[in-house]
Formats: sequence, structure tokens, C-alpha cells
Amino acid sequence: MTVETQREVPSRVECPAARDPAVRMFIFAFILIGFGVWCFYDAYVLGRYGLTDNMDVNAWAGFLLNRVGGIALPLVGLIPLAIGIAQLRRSLVADAEGIGYVGKAKIPWSAVRALGSEQLASKGVLQLRYDAGGQEKVLTLDGWKLQNFRDLVLLLESKVAPADGSAADEEAGDTADKA
Repeated sequence: MTVETQREVPSRVECPAARDPAVRMFIFAFILIGFGVWCFYDAYVLGRYGLTDNMDVNAWAGFLLNRVGGIALPLVGLIPLAIGIAQLRRSLVADAEGIGYVGKAKIPWSAVRALGSEQLASKGVLQLRYDAGGQEKVLTLDGWKLQNFRDLVLLLESKVAPADGSAADEEAGDTADKA
């Protein structure tokens, strides 16, 4: 026996950023910063890895890693840290007016041409094709990076026809429960 759950199409969907992509950036940032702090401590506080007269390849590698890496790695670690913070601050809103990220111009529904759901089943990615000043642009919506993605898919299906003619809600994982 199959039971299908019909979900009501929401009139407004807010999709804050998912935590997983930002957490991965934070882990990478803290690895770089932590390793850089250790290299700095090892080279400058403990005074190891100085220049000597008879330095072989391994001594030069240790010198460069600890002396240069002690300064460069924490600075490089700030890049994924900033990317992670920026990812957490992004929020997508779709309502009766259109769709767009908070703080940026909304794309009106009248400008939307098609909904590309070719990669929805395999990757959880939707592509919204729209008109922007006479040229076609694409807004890529990733289910891994956005919360409330299923509600967003329902709203998009009610506003836009899929480009490939398939039902996107079936591909999004809204499958029937089996008893």
C-alpha cells in the first residue's frame, strides 16, 4: 500500500545557509591557522630552524616551513575563515515578488524563463534560468548549501515550468512511503 503525502505550496520560503559547507571551511581554516601558529612558535619563540653555514635540503625545508609558514599559513587560513563566515550570512528568499538573496536585487517571476532540474536527483541542484537585461543568466540553487530546500522546490514548481519537462518534486526526494 502506498501513501502519498501532498505538501501545501508555501507562499514564502526563506532559505538560510546550511551549516555543513561553512563548517568545512572553518575546519580547513583552523587547520591552517593552528599549523601556522605551531610553526611560528617552533621557529620564533623556541628559536629553532635558524640559518647555518652548512644547510642541506632538509634543513632548508625546515627553515622555510617554520620561518615562512609561521607567518604565511595563519594569513592564508583567514581566507577560508572569511569564506565560511560569508556563506553563513547568505539567505535566499522566494515570495510572491520573486526570488533572490537578501541584500541583492530580486529576480521577478516574470523574468524567469525555465527551471533546469536535470541535476536535482543526482546532486540536489536546481538551475533557474532568467532574463537579465536582454541576456540569459542562471541562478544555481544547491540543496546542500540551503536549508528549506524542499519547500523552495515546491514554490519554484508552482511559479516556473521545468525546462526538461520532468516533475522536480519526484527527483527532490518527495517519494511515497512504502508500508
